[in-house]
Amino acid sequence: MANMLKVAPALVSELEKRVGMQFERATLADLLIPSYNKSEQMYDVDLVQRLLEHLLVQEQTDGMSPSRQSFSDKHSANEGPQRINSQNAKMRVARLVDSYLTEVSWDRNLSLTKFQAHPTLTEHEGKRLCRIMDCQKLSIDACMHAAQNERLPLRVVVRVIFSEQTLLEGTPQSFQKGWAAAKKDINMLKFELESMKAKYLELQSTVENLQQQQDKVSKQKQGSAWTTGWKKLRKLTKMNNLDSPEIGPRGSTVGDKPVVRRWRNSIS
Repeated sequence: MANMLKVAPALVSELEKRVGMQFERATLADLLIPSYNKSEQMYDVDLVQRLLEHLLVQEQTDGMSPSRQSFSDKHSANEGPQRINSQNAKMRVARLVDSYLTEVSWDRNLSLTKFQAHPTLTEHEGKRLCRIMDCQKLSIDACMHAAQNERLPLRVVVRVIFSEQTLLEGTPQSFQKGWAAAKKDINMLKFELESMKAKYLELQSTVENLQQQQDKVSKQKQGSAWTTGWKKLRKLTKMNNLDSPEIGPRGSTVGDKPVVRRWRNSIS
């Protein structure tokens, strides 16, 4: 309602903080809030992300302060039930977010950057996240994708391959044959793709070598043409000097013959 009525951003932010502090009490229907901005998205994904951020901030604040209790159970009498309730609340939030992502993933206008989870995780945090992943609940397609993911730890890949084999053993024989044929086709396509990449690199190297040779030949031809032209010019100058002798200054003669002044063999 605050978004529809265009309430002041400061008041909306305060409201979001209060909602985020009790996020574990929400249901999936509560989170499916329509998007009222100019985007074409069906649901307001940014709002749910902000609510989760407020929840995490509150959790970190409670963890740093010994005098404050966890967000999941502020009325617990001792530390044991409080820790159990905190874990249960986290599991409820995880299941809720998982259900929410499953629902909003059908929106074709939702961009990949909006749907991506944890893009800034460190390698250590990623490994911790992979440890809690239940490989037995993955589909065959998900197992195949995970087995080829180079960023997953080796232990997770082994668990995924084992789960994939278990899934195949529990499926009908016809499906196993189809899946084996599909994997064979995929491997063949990968091989062809690698071959095309190698041929492309080889062709690119050949083109670069030809270009270098062409440039080298062009420079040699340019130098040869300049030398040939220079020789022709000198030869033509000599021929003109022989055919057109000139009388020396003031018509001077040596004996009965006029003094001939010859041209120097220079361009000047």
